[in-house]
Amino acid sequence: MRTEVVNNSMPNPNTLYANTFIDALVAGGLTRFCLSPGSRHTPLVLALARHRESIDISSHLDERSAAFFALGLAIGSGEPAALVCTSGSAAANYFPAIIEAHQARVPLLVLTADRPHELRGSGANQTIDQIKLYGDYADFFADALLPERDPPPVVLRHLRTLALRALDTARRRPGVAHINFPFRKPFEPAADDNLEIDRPPPTQFSKRQSNGSADLAALLNAELLNRRGIIYFGHGSCRSDAERRTLQPWAGRLSDVTGYPILAEFSSNMRSAGTIGAYESFMTAPAVDFLEVEVVIRFGAPPLCKAMQDFLAKAELACHIYCSRAGEWADDTHSLTQHLTIDPAGVSAEDWDAFPPAGSQDWRGRMRRIDALARNAIAEEIASGDYFDGAVLHDVVDLIPAGSALFAGNSLPVRHLDQFGGGTDKPIFAFANRGASGIDGNVSTALGIGAARRGKPLVAVLGDITLYHDLNGLLAIQRCGVPVTIVLLNNDGGGIFQRLPARRFEPHFSDYFITPHGLDFAHAARLYGLDYIRAEDRESFRDAFRRSVGAAGSMLIEVCTEAIADLKRRAEIMTAVRESLKTLDS
Repeated sequence: MRTEVVNNSMPNPNTLYANTFIDALVAGGLTRFCLSPGSRHTPLVLALARHRESIDISSHLDERSAAFFALGLAIGSGEPAALVCTSGSAAANYFPAIIEAHQARVPLLVLTADRPHELRGSGANQTIDQIKLYGDYADFFADALLPERDPPPVVLRHLRTLALRALDTARRRPGVAHINFPFRKPFEPAADDNLEIDRPPPTQFSKRQSNGSADLAALLNAELLNRRGIIYFGHGSCRSDAERRTLQPWAGRLSDVTGYPILAEFSSNMRSAGTIGAYESFMTAPAVDFLEVEVVIRFGAPPLCKAMQDFLAKAELACHIYCSRAGEWADDTHSLTQHLTIDPAGVSAEDWDAFPPAGSQDWRGRMRRIDALARNAIAEEIASGDYFDGAVLHDVVDLIPAGSALFAGNSLPVRHLDQFGGGTDKPIFAFANRGASGIDGNVSTALGIGAARRGKPLVAVLGDITLYHDLNGLLAIQRCGVPVTIVLLNNDGGGIFQRLPARRFEPHFSDYFITPHGLDFAHAARLYGLDYIRAEDRESFRDAFRRSVGAAGSMLIEVCTEAIADLKRRAEIMTAVRESLKTLDS
């Protein structure tokens, strides 16, 4: 007989995960739970039992009755009630009550235990397909992580925010939120498991339906305003010229009253005079003291900049506020302290009239000086050094006419635009497919944007693999009458992968990641009726770009680059930026 050796030096992972999730629900204010007997949901039941003095736990022998009892609790109290059951058909018996809750908009949380992934579809007893078991009758569904020993901190933060997002969905819609928990045996705690109840303050969500500034204003107390902070606008923060006319003055006044500088991605469309744009080139420099930041107020998609991603993942922030457009979640570090909903159409600079200017503007002023030094260093390096992908984006922003639409393709062009595009008061609007960040369909998306903005210049900067992936889309230039200037950055395949650790593994890296193609895109230009030029240097690119954006036709301008040399050039420029900051306090 084989004897299983269990390492009891760590808590049973099922216990740790279940306790972390349930503790967050209770901290979020959920007080009513309905249970039915079983085995696989033992970690959840015992996690609830730790709170039995402060919450209401009722036991029901039949899951169907339990579900309708919970429905009644939610109707009678106006607050969500939770159901907890074992795996298999037990969860299916909840379905009639879930249908009623969905149709009547009654808030319910459904916590179902499930078999681990290796038993799904295996014929194992009491195992059914529980993934999205309730279909569209659940407004929120998540298949929780399979518990592991010694998980990284972000995993436990994820469990906490998962609990709170589900609870917020049930309250806000109101409706049904379903979390499915895969557990491996053993389900019971180890003998020496003695976990503290997790008491950190949970993420706070907007409690009102208002989409204005009131929730954010309520957070701007003296304690917060005395801390060092930043305001960060990610991709998609501003989605139209009308929104920008409202949102930029509002954000400027928010910066005035907090003393926090505004850091803005290029495709946030929030860069203007006074905003910080070169942060990726300097934020890790010691002279910047960026690790002293304690407060982040964030808008739009999660940061594109790797240094900002790393900062949010590791920083011990006193306050991390995310302002969503419509209640969406955008926090892959699971570190939010407040989740607000602020519709850009519902704000005004006058929202901050009751607030005096910040007592000190030293931090904001210092960041602006740093940004100016960084931008000057970048411009000097581009003017004097080897031409590379980032320099092309710098020149595109410099030369593009006012009123243009600028589409940046995935993967490198949008990153180069953000880092080297600088800041501009020129009224242009930047676009990118950053929802799923794929390279598919970028040509067609750009042309659709141009068709929606007829009469205004359209520029699309694309990588070679991205262009290749949607060559068919070029047909719309003639069929739909959309003139465009396409800037092709051709590094012969997959240049962004040079930033990955996998580059050390040759020949597999070149064979399976970079995949050089050797395509001549001049043929594609002829096939689809575009003018074509291959720019050999900066002067020829700038000349071709000026001629194209000032004409009525369409042109493909190809710039051939070398991925390793471009990566080296980027590193050299960042070194030059760090050197320029040595004059900061002189």
